[in-house]
Amino acid sequence: MGRFFALLAIALCAARGWAQQDQAKWHLLIEPQFMHPEVSMPISGAESTVLVPGYIDENGDPQYFTKKDWDGQKLTWDTFKDRAVQNATQKKFHADLIRDVHKVVQYADITSEDPLTATMILSPDFLKKFKDIFGPTVLVAVPNRFTVFVFPALASDYQEFAPMILRAYQDSAWPVSLEVFQVSDAGIKAIGTFEND
Repeated sequence: MGRFFALLAIALCAARGWAQQDQAKWHLLIEPQFMHPEVSMPISGAESTVLVPGYIDENGDPQYFTKKDWDGQKLTWDTFKDRAVQNATQKKFHADLIRDVHKVVQYADITSEDPLTATMILSPDFLKKFKDIFGPTVLVAVPNRFTVFVFPALASDYQEFAPMILRAYQDSAWPVSLEVFQVSDAGIKAIGTFEND
C-alpha cells in the first residue's frame, strides 16, 4: 500500500511538472493579493489585486507557479506574458449587453463556468469586441474568476452598480477584486474601488 501511494505521488508530481512546461497551458491570472502568490506582478494603481503567472492543471483548474518552479523555468515576465496573452486570445467569450429602459447599453456581462473568464480582459481581442459599443477605453470589474462586467469609460456612473459587484464578489468561492480597472491599448490600471453606500 505504501508503494502505491509513493507511485501515485510521483505520477502527480510528473503530471504537475508537465503542465508547467506546456506553454499552451500558461495563463496570466488576475488574483487577490490575500491569496499570497509566491510570484506576482503588480497592476498599476491596484492595492489588492495582482497578476500571477499560472497554468492549467490536468483537472482544468488554474494553479499558481511556485517561486521554485518559476525560477526553474528561467522565465522573464515579458516572455511569459507574451505567451499567456496569446493563450488568452485563443479563448472565446460571450457578452450579454444589459440595456436600460431606453435601450441604451449600460454594461456588458461576461459570465461563464470557465475559471479563466477573468483573464479575458488581458487579451487584445477583448477591447476589439467592445470598441464599437463603448469606445477604445473601458472600465472593468472582475468580482470573481467567472465574472467580468464591462462599463463605458465615458459618461459612466459605475458606482451605481456597486451592490451587484459586491454580491458577485461575496457570493463566490473564488473572489478576485472590488477594484475598478481601466483597460485600454496602453494596458490595465486600477482607478478606484466599488464601495457600499
